[in-house]
Amino acid sequence: MQSDLFGNVPEIVIDIHETGGKGKNAVKHLMSMLDKEQIKYSVQKIPIGDVLGINGIAIERKTVNDLVNTLKGSAAGVPRLTKQIDALLEYDRPYVLIENLLAIRRDPLKGCIYIPFSTKQTKGRPYLVTMERASYIHPSSLDALIESISERGIQVLKGFNALHSAGLLYGVLVGDNEKRKEAGQKLPVIRTRKGLDSMSDEQEFFVAGFPGVNVVRARSLLERFGSPNELILQIDDWGRISGIGPKTIASAKKMLFSKYVAKKSEPTEDNENSAKP
Repeated sequence: MQSDLFGNVPEIVIDIHETGGKGKNAVKHLMSMLDKEQIKYSVQKIPIGDVLGINGIAIERKTVNDLVNTLKGSAAGVPRLTKQIDALLEYDRPYVLIENLLAIRRDPLKGCIYIPFSTKQTKGRPYLVTMERASYIHPSSLDALIESISERGIQVLKGFNALHSAGLLYGVLVGDNEKRKEAGQKLPVIRTRKGLDSMSDEQEFFVAGFPGVNVVRARSLLERFGSPNELILQIDDWGRISGIGPKTIASAKKMLFSKYVAKKSEPTEDNENSAKP
């Protein structure tokens, strides 16, 4: 986990794919909450999960539409969800957040659910109008899928809307401030997802390991120089990429050309005792 220029290591890591688009999902609301509380986080590409936290927390965010599309039997739907769940179990504390789940209406007689997609306040009147879309998936099928996730040992967070879901995320990731400051907390660890990454993904992941280089800048570097080897050989020309300045180049050079010094493990009590005559 790379630190910023001041040596601060983020307590939360957010997948870059969750920050795109115009709509404000739960993760974007979460980022606003973290900014307000001045809690360190970073945005980068995460192979497993959408949000990572301390002590082995990994959270995958799904909407009801995501789960419905899985149940409809798309070519990649079920295998993709299965691989995501399998990968999530590599973490000590895996979660799946289902955004908008508590807002759906169930109709067992018609064998469908109604998913809200827009809520607006009526002008001059004290009530809201919610637009819904019918999805012909039986409610019991949706419940069975959610139950199967829980049975794998993954805690399911059920959200009402994006803002409520962000509150659930915040509660899991931050919780009690005093507990968060306790000694011995393990910082987020980004694990790789075996068998799902392409060569370009691996190259972006490698280049994004340089200090001050996120996934977007890594992609720009690779597009300009063609390969990781070439961009390392032409490191002095990184300044041609927007957002990369002398400090980033200097930090990258320091990491590349500094001699490796292995950390000495601290002696345990048993080792100390065995060393005594």
